[in-house]
Amino acid sequence: MEFRQIIYFLEIAESGTFQKAASLLGLTQPALSRQIFLLEKELGVTVLERGGRSVRLTHEGERFYQYSVRMKELWEEIQNGFSKEKELKGNYSISAGGTVSAWILPQILKEILKKRQGLSLSVREGDDRETKDALLKGEVDLGILTGPITEPSLNVLEFLSDQIIPCAAKNHPIFLKKKIRIEDLKKQSFVFFHPGSALRKAVEKKIKSFSKEFASKIAMELRSVESVIKSLEAGLGIGFLSEYAMSSKLKKIKFEDWNAERKFYLCYRKKSGPGLAKLAEEILRASEKWRIEKEPFPN
Repeated sequence: MEFRQIIYFLEIAESGTFQKAASLLGLTQPALSRQIFLLEKELGVTVLERGGRSVRLTHEGERFYQYSVRMKELWEEIQNGFSKEKELKGNYSISAGGTVSAWILPQILKEILKKRQGLSLSVREGDDRETKDALLKGEVDLGILTGPITEPSLNVLEFLSDQIIPCAAKNHPIFLKKKIRIEDLKKQSFVFFHPGSALRKAVEKKIKSFSKEFASKIAMELRSVESVIKSLEAGLGIGFLSEYAMSSKLKKIKFEDWNAERKFYLCYRKKSGPGLAKLAEEILRASEKWRIEKEPFPN
């Protein structure tokens, strides 16, 4: 159980409908429904009785409502006890790779800036090495890096996980195969990111773990995510993209052995002021809300 689920439950109980509660919370209705589904699953009881457009508390829901109110009051008391922190404001810079800069950060930063009028944020796109160098030199305040990270001078906070998947244009001949095998992939041209990119390294590590003798026929090596996407959409080969960057013109190749995972971490220098720690917390909170919106409703 997570505290945000309690807040969601209270909002629904007080609003009377999922639709109104979702609007007040800034969530979509499916995302809110999913969180209540998970809450009820963990509790082992139904707390809300759905009926038409409105909802009402079940008997168990009435009991849980009383507990929830007490937990919310306690949380507010805790927050008030630490309310001496100054408002987050000032100018801060962030460096991240292409996928995070284009598909993840915009919505997260928009959410933060909407609430923080005195805050100004700028983003610099760079690969993992460029981001780390800029962070250590003090050229940027925050960096989003791919793990593992062993730099002792940095505070490291887990940001999110990312699935890297093989894909191609929807009309690529590879999809004519009923079942795709390693022999079929050996015949294909590949569109890769440049050798220094974190995504390229993760992909090559995964391929080698599956087949040490596999030799990729490289058609292109590109720096930007957009260049890779456009080349794949044009049918110039098979490639690997973050699940967050998949376009409507591309299709996932069902070859699960080549799926790779990478973790992103939010990093800042240990000798930084308290403002950076607070900004990092804000980004993590906003990213959690963004992640909830992206999650599918469980079957």
